[in-house]
Amino acid sequence: MITIFLHRFLQSFLLPPLNSLLIILLGVFFFKLQRNKRYALILFGVFTLYLQATPYFAYYLNKMIAPEPMHLNQLKNAQAIVLLGGGVNNSAIEYGVHAVSSNDTLARIRYAAYLAKKNPDLPIFTSGGAIDTKSSEASLMKASLQDEFDVENDIYLEPDSKTTKENAKYTSHLLQQYKISRVVLVTSASHMRRASALFQENGIQVIPAPTGFFSLGYTTMPILWFIPTAQAMATTSAVMHELIGYVYDIQ
Repeated sequence: MITIFLHRFLQSFLLPPLNSLLIILLGVFFFKLQRNKRYALILFGVFTLYLQATPYFAYYLNKMIAPEPMHLNQLKNAQAIVLLGGGVNNSAIEYGVHAVSSNDTLARIRYAAYLAKKNPDLPIFTSGGAIDTKSSEASLMKASLQDEFDVENDIYLEPDSKTTKENAKYTSHLLQQYKISRVVLVTSASHMRRASALFQENGIQVIPAPTGFFSLGYTTMPILWFIPTAQAMATTSAVMHELIGYVYDIQ
């Protein structure tokens, strides 16, 4: 738990908005006697803060690492569907439970359910442990698939992983026990490149099934592409997190 906390804490300095705010603070406090450097650094920090929050920048950064959508005819080549967790909401008081799947995870669950109904014979493996909750992500995703999406496929749990690297390691070991070597992998589009590489490192062939693509929207009003939004900054942060994670995880 401490390792995960430190990892997230240190990584936050490289992600928006803190990465840009640090540049601005450097300009404010460390170049008081060098006005040109001071102003240049502050302006650069402000510019990067603006840029990272624009839908245009977020869209093309996401597009840079996101694979193409999966074609449904690829399902026939798979032996199972693997669904990776993307976080939980542990303030689900309106449901009367301790936690439910986060919005990001729910998008993955919905797509996995869609694929499962196209091939009811494919088993599903849900992967994700418990970090801030009593229930594992894997068990929450299984409950959502069955109770909210009426999925009837067999569902197996991998409830111990805390990171993407552990998702791949523990789930691959479980798959190999069932003599499964080729899977449809469901996760967010920005997460797919790193997740696929880690599963392949563990001996599992992957058919990428990405979801949650970021859309520019308002195609008839492109001026809105350059107006900062919270959603765009969140997308930029998620993609940058994946780029850092890829460098860190893939040897």
